[in-house]
Amino acid sequence: MERASVTATRERLYQAAAALFAERGYENTTMADIAERAGTSRRTAFNYFPNKSDIPMFWTRRLADRSLIDAGDAQSLPTEQRVRDYLRGITRVVEAEPEISRQMMSGWAAAKGPIIYESTLLPDLELILQAGVDAGSIDSDTDIVLAARTISDALMGATFRWVREARTSYVDAVDAAADLILRALRPAQ
Repeated sequence: MERASVTATRERLYQAAAALFAERGYENTTMADIAERAGTSRRTAFNYFPNKSDIPMFWTRRLADRSLIDAGDAQSLPTEQRVRDYLRGITRVVEAEPEISRQMMSGWAAAKGPIIYESTLLPDLELILQAGVDAGSIDSDTDIVLAARTISDALMGATFRWVREARTSYVDAVDAAADLILRALRPAQ
């Protein structure tokens, strides 16, 4: 099967799932519903997403990839700005698609995603933070893996609060958490 065809089919299935989750909710949508909406067979749907819970994981990776591209990896930007831009890219998409985002997060939590899987954001954050260490804007004694996990955990906590409360400013909550963490990572002066 051609790569473009594979990508197109995965995208059709994802778009069908996102629309159905927003309309019916994650729990009330089946893989058969998704396959039907996408115009594929159930077998094809399961070939691309072996479990319904894989769809929220795909959503998360899409958010991170899009945000990484938007934030760029330009070494000329200060590390703190790169981290903020990366997180803001994610928060903007989440706030722009609130119901899809809520359903994806609910589905991911229902599938025990936060317990079973390591954050897909960690490699991105580790690269950005390591560049900061190399540039001298992040303390050289910083445990990059722990710092990336802490930022990812702060994003996750803000996301779950936003899903639950729906009245908090998601962007402001993530910005505040990132500022707090990034201040702690600066070299001692």
